[in-house]
Amino acid sequence: MSFRYRCSWPRGRFFHKRVYGLARCAGLGQTRLMSDIMIRPARADDAAAFEAVVRAAYGPWIGRLEGLPDVSAGIAGEIADHHVWLASTGEADTIVGGIVLHVSAEEARIANLAVHPDCGGRGIGRALMGVALAAAHRAGHRRIALATHRDMTPTLRFYRNDGWEEVGREGVRIFMEKPLE
Repeated sequence: MSFRYRCSWPRGRFFHKRVYGLARCAGLGQTRLMSDIMIRPARADDAAAFEAVVRAAYGPWIGRLEGLPDVSAGIAGEIADHHVWLASTGEADTIVGGIVLHVSAEEARIANLAVHPDCGGRGIGRALMGVALAAAHRAGHRRIALATHRDMTPTLRFYRNDGWEEVGREGVRIFMEKPLE
């Protein structure tokens, strides 16, 4: 059962965000107005669809970047063991993005954030990030962490514009943190 409402910050288990703009959405094969994005917890049967989104999102980087792991491996396990939210469109429930949050007593960490490239630039990544940040805050954490690849400059720009600060480097990985308020 899902419940939708409009707000600028997630306040409950489900988060509804109106997104306006033209986008070619995953699996739809046509350009249409994206006016209804639902963010919901992932279910076990969403694994294959989320894997496809992750492969599409990282597609331009796969095979080109030194040290990039298989980012779509283990999605079913992530859904079973961690907090995973998905962004989907309309009544067809087409998955267009998702975020994986690892929460332990010691830290909260974004393990993966992916939005299908046909749906980028519409606020889906920020909406997913907002849900994960709120969950980490509710879990009692004051900071959240992530790691990204040094050569993924659009990704780095996204994080820096969202208030993330670089806190270290190791090889090709850049470690970032953001305070939770």
